Amino acid sequence: MSELYLKLKDFFENRDVAKKATNPLSKKAEGGVIFLNDKSKSYSFKRVEGENYSSIFENSPKEPDFTISLSEGALNELISLKSESVGDFGVLFFKLFKNREEGKEIYLKIHIGFIKMISKGYLKVLLLGGPVVMSALTKLGVQGIDGLKRIFSKKKDN
Repeated sequence: MSELYLKLKDFFENRDVAKKATNPLSKKAEGGVIFLNDKSKSYSFKRVEGENYSSIFENSPKEPDFTISLSEGALNELISLKSESVGDFGVLFFKLFKNREEGKEIYLKIHIGFIKMISKGYLKVLLLGGPVVMSALTKLGVQGIDGLKRIFSKKKDN
C-alpha cells in the first residue's frame, strides 16, 4: 500500500476538518485521486459506508466526478496544516492549485457539469469555507456564480 494513500486516508478519517468538509457531499459523489509519483494507480474518493464523511479507497473510481492529481509535497503541506477550519484548507488548496510550485503541484480535472456539481454537494463544501475561500477564489479571477461555473467547467489537465 502506498505511503501517500495511507497519509491521505488517515487525514480524511481522523481529522475533524476533513469530516466536516466532506459531510455535505451526496452518497453519489465520487472522485479519483492520483499521486504524481505513481500515475499508474488511481484511487477512489467517496462516502464511507454508514458514515457522514468521505475517504479514499484502493479501488479505482467507477465514474469519477473529478480527478485530482497531487504531488507528495502538496499532500504533506495540506495534511500538516494545524488548523481545523475548512476555510484555511480551502485557501491552501487553491493556493497550491494556482501556483503549482515544483514538488507541490495539484491538478484538477472536472468530469461533470455545474448542475451535477451542485446536486452532489460540491458547492456546499465551498460555502463551508466561508469568506476566506471566496476571497481566495476571487484572487484566481473567480467572481460569483458565473466565475464558479467557469472554473468548474474548465477541464484542468494533469
